[in-house]
Amino acid sequence: MIDLNSPESVREQLNSGVAGFSCREDMRAHIIAGMDKRPVRGWIPRLGAVAAGLVVILGIAGWFMNRPVSISELYTLEAGGNGPVRAWPVTEHEFVLSAEEDHAILIHRGKLYRMMYQLDGLRAMGDSVGTVTAYSENPYDLRTDRNDYISNAVLKGDTVYAVEGLPVTTALLAEVDGQMALFQRSGEHGYGLNGDSLQDTCGVLGQISSITLENVGTLNGEDAEAVMEILMKKARLENAEALPGEQSLRITLKNGVQLEMSLSGDQLIGCGVWDCTEFLDAFRALVAERAGKQIV
Repeated sequence: MIDLNSPESVREQLNSGVAGFSCREDMRAHIIAGMDKRPVRGWIPRLGAVAAGLVVILGIAGWFMNRPVSISELYTLEAGGNGPVRAWPVTEHEFVLSAEEDHAILIHRGKLYRMMYQLDGLRAMGDSVGTVTAYSENPYDLRTDRNDYISNAVLKGDTVYAVEGLPVTTALLAEVDGQMALFQRSGEHGYGLNGDSLQDTCGVLGQISSITLENVGTLNGEDAEAVMEILMKKARLENAEALPGEQSLRITLKNGVQLEMSLSGDQLIGCGVWDCTEFLDAFRALVAERAGKQIV
């Protein structure tokens, strides 16, 4: 524990606590590229001071919490003109179901999209559907009925794209920190269905390669399409929003894009909370049937 009454002790502990920290090469290259690309932004010259301050803060926090601290626990996104935005690193969390407010999002006319992961390629990119017109570190407060895209991670003026094969009410693509990222429709912070149905916010019929239900199994092709049709027909809306559940439902599309929802008991949580008992019964039964045929 740091002795705050002893300056020498504080200096010694901080020096020890931050020893070994260094900027990753990809982060350093990105910062340099950003300075060359956007020299007029007032916050860029202060980035070194911000990064240094972050290291010190992490070091202090580590000592007070009695645990080692990794600088990769916070990820700085180059976003807008008001300074960096913090989010959990995509490299460590391929799919993010947490309810952290500082996660990267897009908002369009009352529809909220949560950044899920970054794509390896651009084969899933559809047509341009607009550009980001406003940046805010707290975009939840910037409600608008205009055709605006608002974000806390995508730069103002950057293009927003549809996902090939999906309606724009289900998912979008946009560049985040130099890579194309998938933004999936979500219900949180008072942003819910906004007049859409489950088939609008999870419009994957005809595009499914496989569906994986955590701790149950995977269905492919026609089997996956069949159970998804049951979900669309039988699901009943229970609530506008909820925290993510403890079990994941991963939908892999023919174009390689993966969407993810979560389950809590018999409730499916995505954009809205849906009772999906019939879907789960059908999924489990079909997995067991296919497994039985393989054994025989």
